[in-house]
Formats: sequence, C-alpha cells, structure tokens
Amino acid sequence: MENIDYGTWNCPRSWDELSLKTFQEIEKYYSNKEKEFDIREVMHILCGKSIDEVNALPIEFAERLMKSLQWLTESPKYGEASPYIIINGEKYQVNIQEKLKTGEYISVDTTIKSDPHNYAAILAILCRKEGEVYDSKFENEVLPSRLEIFENAPMLECMKVISFFLNLWIVLNEHTQLYMTVKEALNLTRKRIETLHKNGEVSKLYMKLQMRKLKKLEKSINSI
Repeated sequence: MENIDYGTWNCPRSWDELSLKTFQEIEKYYSNKEKEFDIREVMHILCGKSIDEVNALPIEFAERLMKSLQWLTESPKYGEASPYIIINGEKYQVNIQEKLKTGEYISVDTTIKSDPHNYAAILAILCRKEGEVYDSKFENEVLPSRLEIFENAPMLECMKVISFFLNLWIVLNEHTQLYMTVKEALNLTRKRIETLHKNGEVSKLYMKLQMRKLKKLEKSINSI
C-alpha cells in the first residue's frame, strides 16, 4: 500500500495562538447564517490548508484534528479594554485626547460598512505611533504596511483595543444621530418661520428674533 505524506499540520491549540487576521476569517465564517456549518472550512482557515488537502486526510487523522479544536467552543477572554497595544516594542494608541477627524471617521465608517469583521483595518487607521497624523501621506505610504502588522498581531491583545474603540464608536454614533436629529428639527423650524412671514402671519421683527434664537441653538449644539 502506498505511503502518503500529508505534511505538517500546525493547528492552533487556543485563542491566544490566533493572529487577528485568522480570527477575523473564523469569526466571519461563524457569523454567516446562510452557510451550513462545515468543519472542513474551519480546518482550512485555522490550519492554513486548502479544502482539497483537508478532503484528502484519512478520517482518523481528521477526527484527531477536530478534537484538538474543541477550544473553539469556549469564548475568548480579551481582558480589560485598552486604548493602546504594544507590538514588537512599538506602542500604537487610539487618540483619546480629541475627537475623530473627518478623514478618520469616514475611513473607519466605510471599513465597518464594507466588512464589520475587518478589525485590522480599523486598528491600522486609528492606532498610531505618537506624533503620527492620519493624512493622505499616511494613507498612501504607511497604512498598507500598518495593516499587515495588525493582521499578524496576537488576536487577544488586539481585541482589547477593538473593545475600547467600539465602546467609543457606539457613543459617537448615538451623539451623531442626536446631532442630526436636532439639526433637522432646527431647519424645519426655520423654514416654518420663513413660510409664516411670507404668508403675512408673523411680522419681520418676530422672524428676526426667532432666527437669532435658532442661531444660538445651532452654535450651542455645534460646540458639543
């Protein structure tokens, strides 16, 4: 009978052996409700082998591999949320001293809408070394290599920062939604006053007084 060499199969034995990129892939697979679960897909992702290589395994060997992946049934423990992470001696930190700039917000928002599991891209945009600024130069020259750094970083450490950011993101989105609602209400009020004046139902003086009040309100919410 022919001896077949199935090569070396290095499967992770716990959550702390996963890179962020591998975690993203496995999380995306598990979250796909339309796809029927297939352990071969899990082995393909975690062990870095093709589906054909998985299919070619003797069932006894495949069963041993599946047993070694039992840790997947346990929830990963990230620890305390943190605004920074240290990778290869370099510190990367989310800027918590000031609000997100427009470029950062749009880039992160686009990433989340495109792929909510792409944590590495979120960190590459937001987690920077001291003094780095997110501008076109950073986006073109630094971001690609920074993305690779976070993809290969330990998942458990990265998720501490992701957890920290997502808490801020929820608050920011709630604030943004409230801001837009108030702005819309002020615009409707302004249009209503202008219409009343145009129809002769209120005086010009009344209209000016109300417009001043609206401007003060707008200034107030813009400063929040």
